[in-house]
Amino acid sequence: MKNVKNTRLNDSIKVIFLNAGKLVIGMSIIFLFLNIGKLITAYLQVAFPASIVAMLLLFLALSVGVVKLQWILLTGNLFLKYLALLFIPVGVGLIDYLDVIVAHWPVIVASLFFTTLATLFIVGHFYQYFSKKGGR
Repeated sequence: MKNVKNTRLNDSIKVIFLNAGKLVIGMSIIFLFLNIGKLITAYLQVAFPASIVAMLLLFLALSVGVVKLQWILLTGNLFLKYLALLFIPVGVGLIDYLDVIVAHWPVIVASLFFTTLATLFIVGHFYQYFSKKGGR
């Protein structure tokens, strides 16, 4: 009986250490790509977010097969699980500038409406163009 408990305890400890190792590897890969994105944007001196460059590079690495999905899956799921917490500072910032938003709400609503309409229009035309082209 005592031997069975020790075996279960050893197995659960192994799983904990394996998951911790996977998390460290996944975070290392993600932060490596983030730092590469920061270097690229600093070197090229473009006003483009380094995190977007890093996501594009990580997407390319995943598509080509340089990075395996299993390497970052656990870390990515952990980030997605707590993603809502990252929006709290944005909400606080909106509350800080509530007077500006109230003063300019017609412009904000109009820009949201017309940009959404323009996006739907452009995507619809691209879809029609490429669906006709693919049918030939």
